[in-house]
Amino acid sequence: MPDVAARDAELRSEGLFAAEGRLLVSRAAEAGLEIVRLFADSAAAGEARALFPRAKILDAGGLSAEAGYNFHRGMLAHVRRPPVPDAAELPAPAGLALALPKITDPGNLGTLLRSALAFGFRTALLGPECLDPFNRKALRSSMGASYALRLLRGGPESLSRWSEGGVEVVAAALEEGAMGVDEWEGSGAGKVCVVLGNEHDGIAPDWRRQCARAVMIPVSGDVDSLNVAVAGSIIMREMSRRALPSRS
Repeated sequence: MPDVAARDAELRSEGLFAAEGRLLVSRAAEAGLEIVRLFADSAAAGEARALFPRAKILDAGGLSAEAGYNFHRGMLAHVRRPPVPDAAELPAPAGLALALPKITDPGNLGTLLRSALAFGFRTALLGPECLDPFNRKALRSSMGASYALRLLRGGPESLSRWSEGGVEVVAAALEEGAMGVDEWEGSGAGKVCVVLGNEHDGIAPDWRRQCARAVMIPVSGDVDSLNVAVAGSIIMREMSRRALPSRS
């Protein structure tokens, strides 16, 4: 059954992605995404057919043998990719947003998207060099947050347009003049976008120029920086508490 083991590139060429496991498959269905193919171990047959009547059921262990890995946890679906529109085609976000110009590690990307959803960030702007949010590992790490977020594609010009629309664009950067995120206070309008840089290179100059100011997380002298997913999650948590002081 070659379809089970299809690689990401093959699925992408069909306009699909792989959702591995009961949770990601069921959340895809709940989000209204189209399941095109569904494979399941015999133990998950009833649940699989309830989600997709044409599900292909394999003997116990057969799915792992066919797929070549055991991340599926009994169920694996090929799902139609939802559109990720160009930010230029839509109005600036009215609430909290995250901008990821060039996150290339799938675990970091998935964790950031999961934290964004947890802390009330409803929009995520992905730069041209940012990893695919429907990459298998990124999707697993996000626990399906990619289904629920308003995902957009765009470059630094998108941030410029958002700034003109009243969004405060803030860089997360260890640089001279950056304030501690625990000292940052929102304007009260609740329109904020935090920009997180690449794991190795930080925020590229063309993106950094669009940011009104920078925030950072004070750390002890024993480490020089935090992992971007950890730092981003902390910053989003702080900003979600401070963006609308009247709600705290």
